Amino acid sequence: MLEIALRLIVIIGAFLLLPLIVGQMEHKAMAHMQSRLGPMYAGGFHGWAQLIADGVKFVQKEDVIPAAADRAIFKIAPAVALVPYLVVMIVIPVGPGLYGVDLDAGLFFVLAVMGVGVLGSIMAGWSSGNKYSVLGGMRSAAQLMSYELPLVLAASSVAMAAGTLSLTGIVEAWQWWWLPWQAIGAVVFFVAG
Repeated sequence: MLEIALRLIVIIGAFLLLPLIVGQMEHKAMAHMQSRLGPMYAGGFHGWAQLIADGVKFVQKEDVIPAAADRAIFKIAPAVALVPYLVVMIVIPVGPGLYGVDLDAGLFFVLAVMGVGVLGSIMAGWSSGNKYSVLGGMRSAAQLMSYELPLVLAASSVAMAAGTLSLTGIVEAWQWWWLPWQAIGAVVFFVAG
């Protein structure tokens, strides 16, 4: 049990650190393209403190809730949209022997749990008490659902090639000669994802 908890901490730490690194790289690239001075000089050496400044700015933002909104649902909606993506990290293999839990139907688990995130868009639109927000939430949910079918088909292609639904089993069964005929599925998967 302790080993699984340590694995989960390492995986969550990796998935929380990687967006910071990508965000820092994005800030630098955009600062160079737009000739922005702040991201280049914040904190001294090449703007190393820009992400910290952005975090402080984000924490200080005002939480605006519309007057006609259902306050409880409106506040829960972002969590309903985000939590499924955090739960999925339990079964994603990060490296050899580095995964939270190896489920026999890990691919089904990932696809099913990620489908729950769509409810966050519907809840946010519905709870706002605004007819235009309801339409926007429904449109967002319809768009997210339209990407589910290509995502499932691309993922099932790899599962059929590997002969298992376990994500660690798929990683272990991977062969280099899958690349040519799975390349289109990989593009479809990442675009739909």
